[in-house]
Amino acid sequence: MSVQLHDDDVLARLRAGAPGYPDAGPDAGRTLAAARRAMRRSRRRRALGSVAAVVAAVVGLTAAGPIELPGGGRFVMPGGYDVHSLINQGEPPVFPRQRQLDDVADLERQVLPVADDLGLTLYIDEKAAWGRPACRVFTWSHGAFRDRDSSCANPDDPELPFDAESEAAFTRVSDAIEHSGVNVHRIEKGGWGPGTSFHLRDSSWRWNWYYSYVPGTPADAPEEVRTETGLGVRLQVHVSGDWWFTVEPDD
Repeated sequence: MSVQLHDDDVLARLRAGAPGYPDAGPDAGRTLAAARRAMRRSRRRRALGSVAAVVAAVVGLTAAGPIELPGGGRFVMPGGYDVHSLINQGEPPVFPRQRQLDDVADLERQVLPVADDLGLTLYIDEKAAWGRPACRVFTWSHGAFRDRDSSCANPDDPELPFDAESEAAFTRVSDAIEHSGVNVHRIEKGGWGPGTSFHLRDSSWRWNWYYSYVPGTPADAPEEVRTETGLGVRLQVHVSGDWWFTVEPDD
């Protein structure tokens, strides 16, 4: 009858000088070294197998879409978007018409006046995630400021650390966004085309969504504009008045 020994058993018997294994000379050293290498390979295979299983599960859940939670609501895996909240589930996906109208009304009432009053040209509020600290960037009429953590700023970045006045102004914009109910994490004037853009925080790795306020939009502006880019189609939808909704591939 043969007995199958696992790597850990072989190593234990070698260390204990068990019968059946040479206890001296070059053969013993080679056998012990081989056993140790085999055990390390086995552990690596088990670790890689565990990682692969986790990755496969995440990919599967992302492809499957949102998960219905007990008591109502949905959980959307990182990298996906909740197709139930989109009226056009094609490429590119857009928000329902009523949501667009509600969002621009809230932005115009709550956030745009604050941005104009402060002379805001750039606001970025990246929350802490995956072991990375929060990162804030703020450019307004009193200068340019940035969190100086190494993960947020390079040594040669020109922005200054936040002072008390800029902290208060940043908080004022954040409060206005919260009151609007529109999940904006970035505001930029002139950086993404004409006007001021309000970028929506999302969990998609494929798309960026943002609203743009473009003063002087003609009354007969087209309902939508599709533009081919190197990454895919950019879709701009005229919401109302001077407001546009844009979805474009994430680079």
